[in-house]
Amino acid sequence: MSINIGIRAHDVSEHTLNHLFSVTANYGFNNVQFAPFKFLPKKLITDSSQYSPGLLTMIDQKFKEAGVKISVLGNYVNMIDYNSIIRDKNLQSYQNSLVAEKFLHAAVVGSETGSVLSPNGYTPHNFTDSALLRVIDSVKQITSAAEKLGALFAIEPGINHPLYDNYAVRRVLDAVDSPNLFVIFDLANLISKDNYKDQGTILSEAARLYGPQICTFHLKDVDFINGQKVTVPFGSGIIDVDRYISFINQLKPFTFATFEATKENQLDSALAVFHQAEKKSKAIIKALQ
Repeated sequence: MSINIGIRAHDVSEHTLNHLFSVTANYGFNNVQFAPFKFLPKKLITDSSQYSPGLLTMIDQKFKEAGVKISVLGNYVNMIDYNSIIRDKNLQSYQNSLVAEKFLHAAVVGSETGSVLSPNGYTPHNFTDSALLRVIDSVKQITSAAEKLGALFAIEPGINHPLYDNYAVRRVLDAVDSPNLFVIFDLANLISKDNYKDQGTILSEAARLYGPQICTFHLKDVDFINGQKVTVPFGSGIIDVDRYISFINQLKPFTFATFEATKENQLDSALAVFHQAEKKSKAIIKALQ
C-alpha cells in the first residue's frame, strides 16, 4: 500500500484514546486527523485556549505509544466571521493550534475557510471577492505565525466556502505567498450536481494549479438524494474512486489520506473499495514502466 491510510478521530463510536487506538490497530491505520476539542470530553477541553504543554505532551505520548501519527491537527473554526470579536478569538485559536502542532508532532494544522455567516452557514456572499479577501487576510495572519513557529498550515477547499473552486485556491496561495501554506484536498468537497461528471477535469486542474502544495487528502464520498448533496461512506457514492486513488498515488506517493464521515461499521467496505482501486492504480503504473 503506497498511501498512508488513516481515519478522522471523531468519526469513531467512542471518544476515548483507548478506543481510537483499538480501531487504528484493528484496521492498520497509522495516522489520524485529530481535532482535540471535537474528540476530547467537553469537561476536559472546550477550545484551544485550554491547551497546555502538560496536556499536549500527555496526548503526544499516547500517540507515540500507539504508533499513530497526527496527519492533520484540526482547528475547524470560522476564520472570516463578520463578528470581529468571534473572528479575533478564532484567529487566536489557529495560533494556539500551531503551537500545539509542535508539541503533538503533527504534520500540519488544517482548516476549512469558513463562512461570512456565523456560525459557518451557507450564503452566496461566500463567493464574492470581499469574502475571498477576508480569507486572504486571515490566512496571512495565520501563516505569519506559522513561519515564526516553524509550523505548517493547510486550507481545505469546498464549494460552499470562499475557496469554492481550484482557481480560488490558487488566488489565495499567490496572495499569501507563504512557504508554510499548504492544501488539504478533498475531491468530494468540490463536487456539485453540475460538475460531478467532470471529476477528471477537477483533478487535473488541481494538479496543474497547486499540486505541489497539496499535503494530504480526504477520502470521502457523496451522492445526490432528492436533489440534495449528502455525504455517504467512501465507495458508495458518485466519486470516481479508481480515478481519485490513481491521482493521489501519482501526485503524492505515500501521502497521508484519511477517511472522513465513514463510521466504524462502514470501514470494511470502504477499505475493500480502496484496496481494489489502489491495486488497479499500481497495475496501470507498472504497465507504463
